[in-house]
Amino acid sequence: MSGTRAGVLATAVVVLGAALLASCDRRPESTPAAGPMPADPAVAADLVIRNARVYTQNPQQPHATSVAVADGVILAVGDDASTGEFVAEHTRVIDAEQGMLLPGFHDAHVHPLSSGAALLGCSLSDARSEQEILDGLRDCAAGVEAGWLVGLDFNLGLFPGGNPHKASLDALFPRRPVYLTAPDGHSAWVNSAALALAGITADTPDPAQGVIERDPATGEATGMLWETAQALVRELLPKASPEDDIVALQAALQLMHSKGITSFIDAAVGEQHWRAYRSLAAAGELQARVRTSLTYGTFSQHPGEEFEAVLARRGEYAGAGVNTDAVKLFVDGVLEGETAALLTPYLGDHPHSGEINFDPEQLKDIVTRFDAMGLQVHVHAIGDRGVRVALDAFEAARARNGERDNRHHIAHLQLVHPDDMPRFAELNVSTTFQALWAYPDSYITEINLPAVGAERVNRMYPVYSLQRAGARIVGGSDWSVSSVNPLDAIETALRRQDPDSRVPGTLNAEEAVTLDTMLAAYTREAAWLMHQEDLVGSIAVGKRADLVLLNRDLYRIPVQDINSTTVQMTLFDGEVVYRAGATNTSTAATK
Repeated sequence: MSGTRAGVLATAVVVLGAALLASCDRRPESTPAAGPMPADPAVAADLVIRNARVYTQNPQQPHATSVAVADGVILAVGDDASTGEFVAEHTRVIDAEQGMLLPGFHDAHVHPLSSGAALLGCSLSDARSEQEILDGLRDCAAGVEAGWLVGLDFNLGLFPGGNPHKASLDALFPRRPVYLTAPDGHSAWVNSAALALAGITADTPDPAQGVIERDPATGEATGMLWETAQALVRELLPKASPEDDIVALQAALQLMHSKGITSFIDAAVGEQHWRAYRSLAAAGELQARVRTSLTYGTFSQHPGEEFEAVLARRGEYAGAGVNTDAVKLFVDGVLEGETAALLTPYLGDHPHSGEINFDPEQLKDIVTRFDAMGLQVHVHAIGDRGVRVALDAFEAARARNGERDNRHHIAHLQLVHPDDMPRFAELNVSTTFQALWAYPDSYITEINLPAVGAERVNRMYPVYSLQRAGARIVGGSDWSVSSVNPLDAIETALRRQDPDSRVPGTLNAEEAVTLDTMLAAYTREAAWLMHQEDLVGSIAVGKRADLVLLNRDLYRIPVQDINSTTVQMTLFDGEVVYRAGATNTSTAATK
């Protein structure tokens, strides 16, 4: 890539969709089961939720109006009368007031510790202009001691080509070092003071798999760092303490519970993350089911032999709701920095195709080794070449190891070549989509469009095409890159429009999917991906009572009202871990 990145197209017009869907897909009304699934009527329930619209995600009993729970396990699923047989004097009865009861949501790609730190730190996610970013930094600086000023989640799309300059930071903070991260995690914006502390000059070479943006005339660093170049400055920042990590994780769990999330995959961890999970679990405060993906290679916190030692210790951190049998590979970068790997070059004055972070043949050996160890391989791939190389590696692993039940998956999938779509089903590789990205925001229209052109923009986030090709569709947020609220992503997947109605237009309306698809993506399909489909993911007798109660039935409202629906209550193992103020409860209820 050149010093100033590929040039912007002089003019580009893209048709970003068709007519707006008027309402959610409707499923035929069905009569709830006349009685509960088999259960011991002599057992009294601790909890009964009734007067609900229950969507179980259980094909054998899709609908009900009431659920009974005992000792954290679902005891009965049926109508109000039948579950009333399990009500005793001590039973807590919740009137759902016709709210929608679902299995607890799963987020299959999320970063809780860094996101929790963002909640507690200097978040710039609400800034809608460069001036608002600077105003936010000024406010943060007023409450932070002298030293590094770290800001989080500024919007790259506010800047031409996604390429802000250090000059505006220098004007506000001429001596104090500033380090700002974009929500994608692949780029940072710093000022001259930070560059000086890191020793970055016009003569500093780009690190392997990283880019230091430079002035084309002088070669001077402009303040934008991509991929591994971030580490040149980031390694100078104050390190979070174990106590900081625990507080950040607690904050993240609290917010996730408020959005109905009871299970998740932490998409990039190191040993310090495992320590935080173990500490919280030991204190009995980890009220979630967690699968962690230990990073390998690019962005790994444990290079070389250190990674091998940490991987060998993973069993020390497993248990108590935490699974450590997964690894994370970053196969390519992002389109915003022109580091995603493409089959056809980027546009502009200096065409190139991005980079694969591994030699493709080496990647086959790496994936084959992890697959043989029984590890789930969790891949970041944005560009269509990145996706193809990842699929080639999974195919090689299957050829050498035979078919295994490791349930590998690829996240993001911004571009997928049509020829590769059937391979997901053939190789049993799941797609983990961040569906909230599938609308024409400034990242797509101002940064991606000039870099890749209209034809490729109109193929982005092909959720329906992959589903039609037989792929398993799973939902994830990549929080703090975007909102952790599953309802935001679900609405976007149905509309392919901004769920907050701030950005006009539709992105590839033909890739819209149904509400059935997205509810499954956040419940039973993600539970399968996490190897816990026998435990949770559907509402059925004998499964754990991880449940979410919404204030209204998503099938009975216009699609544009989905993300304004609220979580009334979240239960984990039958215990309320979040509750809004609108649901009535009683302890001794009548049948």
